[in-house]
Amino acid sequence: MVQSFQQRHLAQRAQSGRALINVLVLLLLLSGALAAVAYVFGTIVPVGHVGVRKIAFGPGQGLVSSTLAPGFHWTIPGYSTVYDLPQMIQIIDFARTTEPASGSFGSLDIPTIDGTTVDIDAALLYRFYPQSGAVDGEKHGGAVDLIREVGATDLQWRKYLSQVAENELKRSLSALSTSEFYDPIARERRVAAAQESLEKALAPVGVQVEALLVRRYTYRAEIDQAIFKKNLQELESAYNKVAGEFAAAQRDVNKVESDGAVAIQTLDKQGVSEAEKIRSEGDLYRREKMAQGELLVAEARAAVDKMKSDVLAKVGSDVYVALQLAQTLASLKGGVVANVDPYDFDGWVRRLAGANRTSGEVTDAK
Repeated sequence: MVQSFQQRHLAQRAQSGRALINVLVLLLLLSGALAAVAYVFGTIVPVGHVGVRKIAFGPGQGLVSSTLAPGFHWTIPGYSTVYDLPQMIQIIDFARTTEPASGSFGSLDIPTIDGTTVDIDAALLYRFYPQSGAVDGEKHGGAVDLIREVGATDLQWRKYLSQVAENELKRSLSALSTSEFYDPIARERRVAAAQESLEKALAPVGVQVEALLVRRYTYRAEIDQAIFKKNLQELESAYNKVAGEFAAAQRDVNKVESDGAVAIQTLDKQGVSEAEKIRSEGDLYRREKMAQGELLVAEARAAVDKMKSDVLAKVGSDVYVALQLAQTLASLKGGVVANVDPYDFDGWVRRLAGANRTSGEVTDAK
């Protein structure tokens, strides 16, 4: 009886084990079937990407305007397809060697305005807009516009972006001369202009430009000599310009000196002429005044002589002689005639007058 119980127990365990195995097999079959269905009728949009659904035919044919978030999405083979676009920052590299960055498009040959060529290494950093919209009033496309205008594969995107970036860089940097590449301000100004143009060109197709960088620029071997010659020509031109300005300044100095010497000579001559004129005018004035003085003296003497003659006419010549003798005697210190005061002019006059009368009477008597 005990043995019969054990047999039944073992039979029950074996039966439950087979049931569990059957359930597991069924679950595996269902999981496999679901996986097969999901594989055939579904797709996964990875994290950091967005999906764009495309309907092959029927209602809603074409690209669906709304994008799909990361995760599992149902599809019908032959009817709908889901494209996924990365949302992280990506890079288009222009380098002269492919070792540092795989997928490089090689360095860019930039022609300059003076006919030379500069090799530059550059990089374009970009990302895709998930939806169309506007930034600062400027409209931009989204992932749907990118697929519609450019393509649905990474190879198509990179080829298009590299071509547009190369065109804008060459268009902007070719406005520089060979020597202006040495000027960081002028160079970066042209790079900024290229980035601005690139943003306007790529925004409508759903590409956001994060940065446009010029990492390195080099001149080709034959350019070094050309740069040296050009710099030498510029220096010679600057020297000739300064030399010309110096010569012009020297001519001005010489002219000023010659004009000054002529002015000084003219002033000297004018001074001598003015001095002679003033001297002659002074001599003339002196002679005029002397003549006037001599005339006045002559007139005074004439007046004196006239007065003398008038006096003589009234008192006689004897009185005049007495006066003249009185002047002579007045200079004597003491008397030389007895009983006569030499300073008594009146007495001398009376005496001389009386003598004159006596002699006159005697003369008359005779």
